[in-house]
Amino acid sequence: MSDTQHVSLAGRLLFWVLGTALFLAIAILPYYMYFEFASEATTRMTVATVVGVIFLLIWLATAYGPLKTRH
Repeated sequence: MSDTQHVSLAGRLLFWVLGTALFLAIAILPYYMYFEFASEATTRMTVATVVGVIFLLIWLATAYGPLKTRH
């Protein structure tokens, strides 16, 4: 028998939502901002900030939230 930890439904849903948001921030947001004629510096800073916030949320979810597994 295995001692693997299983993530709850809320944890899986949160992982998918944050993963989708990360994909959209990296793949779609820069294109959209350039389409709206945003400057290169503004686009880079906005994308970097959004990606940083999403990574922070993923870290918080794995450290304290529904994605946490016991050690």
